[in-house]
Amino acid sequence: MRITFIQPYYRNVWESIGLGYIISYCKKNFDGDLDVQFFQGNFDSDADIVSGARGSDIVAFSCTSPCYVPALRLAAAIKAKNPHVRTVVGGWHVTALQEKAVSEVIDQIVVGEGEQAMLEILQGNTDPIVRGYALPFTELPWPDREAIKNHRTIDLCEQMNGRRTTGFQANRVCPTSCVFCAEKIMTGKFNRRSNPIRSREVTDVCAEIAATIEKYNLTYFKFVDATFDITPQYVIDFCREKLSRGIDTEWECLIHAGFCTEEMFHWLKVSNCNQINVGCESGSPKILKQIHKGTKVETIEKVFHWAKKHHIKRRAFFILGMPEEDRDDLQMTEDLIGRIDPDVVGFTILCPYPGSSLYDHEKYGEQDWQQTDEYANDFWRNKAFSNAELKEWQACFIDKYENKLCERLEKGGSELRIQTSGL
Repeated sequence: MRITFIQPYYRNVWESIGLGYIISYCKKNFDGDLDVQFFQGNFDSDADIVSGARGSDIVAFSCTSPCYVPALRLAAAIKAKNPHVRTVVGGWHVTALQEKAVSEVIDQIVVGEGEQAMLEILQGNTDPIVRGYALPFTELPWPDREAIKNHRTIDLCEQMNGRRTTGFQANRVCPTSCVFCAEKIMTGKFNRRSNPIRSREVTDVCAEIAATIEKYNLTYFKFVDATFDITPQYVIDFCREKLSRGIDTEWECLIHAGFCTEEMFHWLKVSNCNQINVGCESGSPKILKQIHKGTKVETIEKVFHWAKKHHIKRRAFFILGMPEEDRDDLQMTEDLIGRIDPDVVGFTILCPYPGSSLYDHEKYGEQDWQQTDEYANDFWRNKAFSNAELKEWQACFIDKYENKLCERLEKGGSELRIQTSGL
C-alpha cells in the first residue's frame, strides 16, 4: 500500500513530530508492506506534491487551522489527477469542527490523536469520521524522523539562527485549560482519573535525544510540550538523567509559572538549559483569572527572579485583546514587563481558533484561517479596542521592546518563521 503524508504550507515552519509518530506507529503495527512518502509545503512545491501523491492509495494531511485551506487545494488537485485516491485530514482544525469541516474532496477525517485511527484506515476503515485513541507512550515508537525529513528543518534552523535544532515530546495532555488554546480538543481535557497527563519515562526521552543528537549533529533542542514542567520532580528527573548520560547539548522548554520550584531551576541550569519560555499572557490579575491558566502575577515575578538568579535566559509571551481587557490592564502588563525584565519578549493578538473556548462558529466559520493567526489578524476586537487599536498596541509594545523581540516571530507578514511545534 502506498500512502503519502502531507504537511501543507504555513509561514511558521516546524518539524512534523505528530506525523512522525503516526508513521512509526503504522509501520510497526500494519500487517503488510507500506510505501510511505512525505511532503512539506515549506520545502516542496504544490506541483511536486501533486505529482508525487497522485499514485498513492491514501493521501493524509496534518492540519492546523491555517493549513486547512492549502490542504483542500492540494486534495482537489490530487483527486483531479486520480479520483480513486482516498484523502484523509487530521489535526486540530478538523478535530474541532468535525462535520463542519467535511468537504467533497476529503473522504475521511481523523478526530483527536492520529496513531491508532490512521492504522485503522490503513486496515480498511472507510468511515467518514474516524476517532483516535489516547495511547500510552509505551505503545508509541519514537517518531520516524527520516520519514518526515527532519534534516530539512534542522538545516533551516542552522541557516537562520546558527543552531542545529529540533523538537522532542515528553508529555501529552496539558494540565491547564486556557481559554485561547485548543490543546484540550486534541488530547482531551485534563482529569486525574479519566484523562491524566501521559508522560514518557525520562530514560526513554533522553535515549531518543542522545540518538537524534548523534544522527543529525544537533547543537540545540526544544520540547514541544504545551507544558513541560508538569511537576517539578519530572523536570528534575529529566535533568538528572540528561546529566548522567553526559548529554551536554543546550536546550529550552515551555513552562507553566505555577508549577515551578527554585530547586527545579538549579537542575535546569546544571543540565545546560539555556532558556525557559513562559506564557505570562498579562500583567492584570483580572485578565489572568479570565484566561483560566491558574497563574498569578506574583508567581510570574517569582519564576523570572529564580531563572535570573540561576542565569537562565527568560522568554515571556503576552496576549493582547482578551474580551475584558482595557487600557488599565495593558498598563499592568507593561508594568509587569518592567519588573520581570525578560531577555526575550513576544506580543500576539488573541486569535479565537476553532477548538478554543473563544471560538464561535456563527461569527468565525467563514474566516480565512490561511491568512489569520495569533501574530496578525484583521477581525478580532474586544469591548475596549477595535482591531486597528489592538494592532496599534501590539506595534507600540514591539517598538518599545525591539531589542527583546522573539527572533522573527513578531514581525508578521509572509516571511518564513522558524517554530518548533507539537502534533
